[in-house]
Amino acid sequence: MGESQGTLVGVAAIFLTVAVVTLYMSNAAEADLVVGHYANSCPTVETIIADSMKNSIASDSTVAPGVLRLAFHDCFVRGCEASVLLDKANSEKTAPINVNLHGFEAIDAAKAAVEKACPGVVSCADILQYAARDAVVLTGGQSWDVFAGRRDGTESNAAEPATELPLQTMTVSQLLSVFALKNLNAAHMVALSGSHSIGVAHCSFVTDRLYPNADSSIPADLLASMKASCPTAAATTQLNLDEQTPNTFDSKYFDNIINNRGLLASDQVLLDDSLTASEVQANNGANFGTKFAQAMVVMARYQVLIDNAGEIRTNCRNTL
Repeated sequence: MGESQGTLVGVAAIFLTVAVVTLYMSNAAEADLVVGHYANSCPTVETIIADSMKNSIASDSTVAPGVLRLAFHDCFVRGCEASVLLDKANSEKTAPINVNLHGFEAIDAAKAAVEKACPGVVSCADILQYAARDAVVLTGGQSWDVFAGRRDGTESNAAEPATELPLQTMTVSQLLSVFALKNLNAAHMVALSGSHSIGVAHCSFVTDRLYPNADSSIPADLLASMKASCPTAAATTQLNLDEQTPNTFDSKYFDNIINNRGLLASDQVLLDDSLTASEVQANNGANFGTKFAQAMVVMARYQVLIDNAGEIRTNCRNTL
């Protein structure tokens, strides 16, 4: 064996060792997350958060998709440890890709209510995952058991979201690669894309399909509607992600894609690959709720902090 080959084998062995150790650490962390984690220390936590979310959504319907998006953006950057909530200088929420994130006040309200009942016990990372579940339920979606026991991270870097989050301009293979890095497969990815059943997209996320040349695959009536809402590439209008039932968490989003009416390019390209296309079909109906719930459980266990790592913030915007 030549020197270069030996070096490559050695490097490969190192990478394999690191991968095994990382997987072991990840699995160990996941094992410490349990349903009912606060059964003794804060038994009413889920009811408190659900009530708070109900009030927040009643005051502002955009809170539901906003909080759900916060949960995704949190888990995809540094793992599910509430770094997206921090108000530090140059924190994640200041990144260009995160400029339209909202729902922070709803998490603040839920945290304040929880702190009043159980001070210093429940992490912001767990509150965000409970609140995301409640956002789905309160808009008509299926519930699921949230595994808890996460602790809060203390770092948040504005440079990281752009390299960790999926982009609306990505191809299916690129999207699959991004999700695979978060331990999510094609089935998980397509189910999680169903979060676009509620909420809006700003023109900046769709003008790549309109200008300078319109995407010829967009049906004429939808194209006309999109251009009317976004007459220029610089327009700031918001468009419903699901044109059928924009305020109800259901499977109509997938029906839109099947009919070539997905709003974002990253939605519509799910039909371009046989693997993801079959999952679009599988989610277009009664199975969506279960598939989404299963995918959320997997995503929410990615790279969590447990035991003595991190902290339990008393204010989700600031470290201790």
